[in-house]
Amino acid sequence: MAVASPAPTPSSSPAAHSVPPAAPRPTDHGNSPEAPDPHPPRGGLGPQGQAVGGTALLTRGTVLPAGSPTLPRDITARAWVVADLDTGAVVAARDPHGRYQPASIQKILTAVTLLPLLPGTRRVTVSRSAADTEGSHAGLVAGGSYTVDQIFEGLLLVSGNDAAEALAQAAGGRAHTVGLMNTEARTLGAYDTLVQTPSGLDGWQQLTSAYDMMLFLRAASAQPRFVAYDRTRSLVLPKQKRVGAVRLVNQNLDFLDEIPGAVAAKTGYTDAAQHTFAGVITDRGQRYGVVLMRAQRYPQDQYVQAARLVRWAAALPHGTAPVGRLESPPQVRPAAATSGTATRSGTPSSPAPSPSAATGKGSGGDGVKVLVAVLLFGAFLYSTRRLRGLRGPPRRRRGPGPR
Repeated sequence: MAVASPAPTPSSSPAAHSVPPAAPRPTDHGNSPEAPDPHPPRGGLGPQGQAVGGTALLTRGTVLPAGSPTLPRDITARAWVVADLDTGAVVAARDPHGRYQPASIQKILTAVTLLPLLPGTRRVTVSRSAADTEGSHAGLVAGGSYTVDQIFEGLLLVSGNDAAEALAQAAGGRAHTVGLMNTEARTLGAYDTLVQTPSGLDGWQQLTSAYDMMLFLRAASAQPRFVAYDRTRSLVLPKQKRVGAVRLVNQNLDFLDEIPGAVAAKTGYTDAAQHTFAGVITDRGQRYGVVLMRAQRYPQDQYVQAARLVRWAAALPHGTAPVGRLESPPQVRPAAATSGTATRSGTPSSPAPSPSAATGKGSGGDGVKVLVAVLLFGAFLYSTRRLRGLRGPPRRRRGPGPR
C-alpha cells in the first residue's frame, strides 16, 4: 500500500503540466503490464493548471465531510469516489485523482462515446480480428451478422472484448474510436484519462482515475439505452453459419437482485488493474454513483462494498457540505431510464404529452394548426375546381381586365 503523498499545488501556467499527466514507467519487462504499479501517478489538474473538482480532491488519502461518521469497514479499493449524480456533489473519496488501469469499466466510456453514433437496429458483420480479441468474449462469430443492440448487450452483460472491438470497427475503426473516446473524455472534463483500447485491456499508458470514471458513469446513466442494455438479464445471440445460438447472462445479477435501489453496474479485472467497479444506486430519492479502483473482492464482494459506501453517504445529515464536485456538463436525468420504459434501439420511448401539446398551445400546437389550415385550403381549392368542372368552362370577361 502506497503511502499518501502531499497534494500537488495547482499552477496557473498551462505549460507546468501535461493533460493527461505522463504515464508511469513499467515495473516489468513485458509489453503489457503483469503487475500493478505500486506508485501510480496522480492527476487532478486541468488544462490551465486548475484543481479539477476542488482542491480537497487532490489528496492521495481519504477526504470526508466534516463531522462525518466512521467509514464502513472492509472497503478494499486503493481509490474510490462516491457522488450524488443528480447534484454533482462528491460526498467522499480516497485518492480520487490517482491514475490507475481501468480494466473493463472503461467500456462505460466506450458506450458513452458510441451510443449516439450507432443506431440499435443497424446490422454489423463481425471481423475476424474482432472475434479473436483476447480476454472475455460475448461469443461473436467472425463473419456473423448482429444488430448493434445485440453487440452492446454483449459489451455490458458479459464484458465482451470482442463486442468492444466490433463496435469500434462499426464506428469507423479502432484508432478512430480511440480518438473519439479521448475527445469525449476531455469534453466531459476528464483530464486524468488516456485511452488506448476500446475494451479496457491493459497498457501502461492507458490510465484513468476514480474521479474521471465517475464523470463517465454519470454521463452513461443519463442515456436510457445504456441503462436498458445494462439491466438486461439475459440475451440469446442468433445462430450464425455453423455456430449455434449463444445465451448470455448478465454478470451483475447479484448486484441487481440483492442491492435495494440498484440501477446499473460494470465490473472489470486485469492483473494490473486488479478489480474495478462502477455502479449506480438510488437511495432516499437520490441517485448515487460509486467507483472502486484497484479493489479486492474479499472479505466482501465489490458490489457489497459499493452499496455500503452509498448507504453511508445517503445517511449523512441533510445539508452536509460535499468534499468536491463533478465538473462536467450537467446530465439530464431521463425519465425513461428510471421508469423502465427505455428502448434499446436508439431513443427513449415517447414521453407523455405535455399540457401545452394537449391543449394545442406552444410550438407543437402551432404546427398542428398550420397543417389543418393547409389541408382545409387544399380541400377548398379541390372542391371549387370540381364544381367549375361540373358547370362547364368559365365565361370570358369583357374588357382588358387584369392580366
